[in-house]
Amino acid sequence: MKHTAKTILVTGFSPFPGAPLNPTERLMRRLPIRLGGNRSGTRFLFHVLPTTWAGRAEVTDRLRRDIRPDAIVHFGVDGTRRTLNIETRAVNRAIRVRLDAEGNAPARPELGVGSERARSSTLPGQALCRAARSAGAPALVSTDAGTYLCNATLWDSIGSGIPSVFVHVPALPKGRHDRRPPYHVVEDAAVRLLQETARRLR
Repeated sequence: MKHTAKTILVTGFSPFPGAPLNPTERLMRRLPIRLGGNRSGTRFLFHVLPTTWAGRAEVTDRLRRDIRPDAIVHFGVDGTRRTLNIETRAVNRAIRVRLDAEGNAPARPELGVGSERARSSTLPGQALCRAARSAGAPALVSTDAGTYLCNATLWDSIGSGIPSVFVHVPALPKGRHDRRPPYHVVEDAAVRLLQETARRLR
């Protein structure tokens, strides 16, 4: 019996105010080389999302509709984090004082008017965290994806009914005394995490 390959949509973000160098943009160039387009019955599709509120509908929603993936793994950078954070919860809130890459704020302080206060991922956060750690990366499961576009993207993807998770990665270290993981460790962790996601879909 022939099984249909599962599809995982993997996204990173373009630079934005406060993050002129976004390591997740580099991830989207490197991960196709590491994982290929189709590996062990799983098809990985990689995209860089614009860090804009308008991009939620113009790009991200369209990708979900057109690709109709079996799972989504979003990657984004957070300069305040020292570890990889597997975000398993999105809240119905958007910060209006922090502007996007086009200088715009969200239209409303809520992502969904009249919607639930929070949405939770159905992907196994602890298992994905262990996979990231197996690459030597410090990683934690988190329920605080913030109130910027990272949280909004996870909110939208969970709300679409597609199993989704968001992975916050730290900014790149700035010197030998900076304890944040170097890029190659983050990349290795992303590979292991995506392999585990694929395994869970089989």
